[in-house]
Amino acid sequence: MTTPPASPTAGPVPALLEALEAVGPRPALAWYGEDGRVELSGHVLANWIIKAIGHLADEIALEPREITVVDLAPHWKRLVIVIAAFALGADLRSVPGQDPVRVLFTSDPASPAADEADDVLAVEAASLSPGFPGSLPPLVHDWAAEVRSSPDRLTAPLPAWSGPDVAPSAESVVLVPDDGLDHLDTVLGVWLAGGRVVGPASAVTEEITRAEGVTMRL
Repeated sequence: MTTPPASPTAGPVPALLEALEAVGPRPALAWYGEDGRVELSGHVLANWIIKAIGHLADEIALEPREITVVDLAPHWKRLVIVIAAFALGADLRSVPGQDPVRVLFTSDPASPAADEADDVLAVEAASLSPGFPGSLPPLVHDWAAEVRSSPDRLTAPLPAWSGPDVAPSAESVVLVPDDGLDHLDTVLGVWLAGGRVVGPASAVTEEITRAEGVTMRL
């Protein structure tokens, strides 16, 4: 993997990718969901983020300040998508508003909101799904299928980061509610420090908490 060159406004992403690569084959994220426990190593999580950024930049041509709606249930994929969108300077929202939507991520590509977006990316929630099940409406992108074919490296400098500031953290294993999106500043801080994120808390028992070595709950 090649970390993208940093620009003066690139924010935490270059350092985040370097930190995840330093974690290497060790787990950076453990997600308890439809497929049981899914573990993403530092290498794998960095690769997902790079591919998600590359897909949005190269295939969707997302520009800074363009409205991007992420209408998805909590999931580690949602977390990756949000980091990628912030890395490209998106104006990120959870629901459509009155302003035109440039990009919509949704699990319901037939929804009325999809008719109003310039680009619609369908995302299947199942962790190990290689693509969106069934047929898609015309011109709707199958995010998982397309992002997997994106390059494993970024070479262009990143634009201004539009996400939250990083909250430094010395915790090694953090348990997050949902996918941690509401605590993205802390999640980024944990990863930058070489730590691990576990979630969602609603699916993690006390026994699992002990087995994962959780040191803090958000």
